[in-house]
Amino acid sequence: MKTNTQKLLSFVLSLAMVALLAIPAPAFLKASAVDKNAVSQKIADLDEKIEASQEKIKENEAKKKEAKQSADTIQESVDLLQNQINAYNSKIDVLNTQISNLNKNITSTQKKIAQTQQDMAVQKEEIAATQSLYADRLRAMYITGNISNLEVLLEADSFRDFLNRLELLTRISKHDNDIIKTLQDEISVYEKEEASLKANEKKLEASRSEIENSKTMQQEAKAQVVTAKSDLDQKVNSLNTYINGLDENSQELNNYIAKARAQQQAYMNQVNANLAVTASTGNGAYSGTFIWPVAGSGTYVSSGYGSRWGTFHYGVDITGGGGNAPIVAAASGRVTIASNTCSHNYGKNYNCGCNGGYGNYVVIDHGNGLLSYYGHMSRAIVSAGSYVQQGQQIGYMGSTGYSTGNHLHFEVRVNDGSSRSVAARNPMNYF
Repeated sequence: MKTNTQKLLSFVLSLAMVALLAIPAPAFLKASAVDKNAVSQKIADLDEKIEASQEKIKENEAKKKEAKQSADTIQESVDLLQNQINAYNSKIDVLNTQISNLNKNITSTQKKIAQTQQDMAVQKEEIAATQSLYADRLRAMYITGNISNLEVLLEADSFRDFLNRLELLTRISKHDNDIIKTLQDEISVYEKEEASLKANEKKLEASRSEIENSKTMQQEAKAQVVTAKSDLDQKVNSLNTYINGLDENSQELNNYIAKARAQQQAYMNQVNANLAVTASTGNGAYSGTFIWPVAGSGTYVSSGYGSRWGTFHYGVDITGGGGNAPIVAAASGRVTIASNTCSHNYGKNYNCGCNGGYGNYVVIDHGNGLLSYYGHMSRAIVSAGSYVQQGQQIGYMGSTGYSTGNHLHFEVRVNDGSSRSVAARNPMNYF
């Protein structure tokens, strides 16, 4: 089942594909048979589609911004969780070191216990051997008839002999007792040492068990954090996938816009070709002078004719006069083009493409191949084919087409069959 994000992307991509398929091809048009109103309408239709695509791109950018903010916020949580995981790993490493050291101590203690038990067994063997010798001596005395210390003493020949026998028996008994006592004392020491070592072993094992329990708790806590981080990682990946989808869709829309503008230019080329056929021809010589094409005071040239921003500006930009000043015919003539198809009357920093960037515009043929262009108007108030007098209002200043603010783009061309770059003239030479 598709997620909401996937559904949204599919819907946006579908719109883009429909828009791409909707671009008409102008290849079948012939310059001699072009209907200016029909072509203007086609250009206007493309303007609307371009504007819709640009709005969709803006929406994509807004969605991208929101998604990136969400991704950044989640990533901060991911980073915090990773820090917790690193801290748990450090704690677990410390506990593993402690367990390793305890294992070494337990092993060492067990070896000491084994050695103590071995030493104690040797002592016990010596006691048993001494006791065996003592028993053998008693047995020999019994076999020879000396069955008791009393008999040994009674057999003395004299009192001196008696004392000697008594001292000898005393020494033998003391010697045996001393040996046995010494061995028993050593065994007692070993037993105490063994008990101490076993107690220490038990304590070490208890500590190891406690640390292992702590390690288990740390591992369980770490596992929970790892799971939480994995969930957030998936969310970040989903957002990045969504953002990439928006980027792809925006790129498709930009490709569409480029294609649509190319189609618009093709239509404009048809219009210009038709204009070149229907307008007067000549060298552009004019016996009179032009008047300023913007009525009212306070207007000025904001950008002149010539090189500008790495390109060439084929006219002059006139601004001021309240921003919606009346536009008048610079000289008398016949209106060959009057287009009101552009609805983008606002300052912008991109080309809406309307009428090749002129927006709403008027072209007046003054005869002998001299043409004047009035671009970026908010609206034209004359119609193609009508005749206008010098100074007659033909529209209002605006910001349609490729415009970043209210102004009039005033251009002069000579219709001698040359391209725009050759046909354009500096308008300031006609005032």
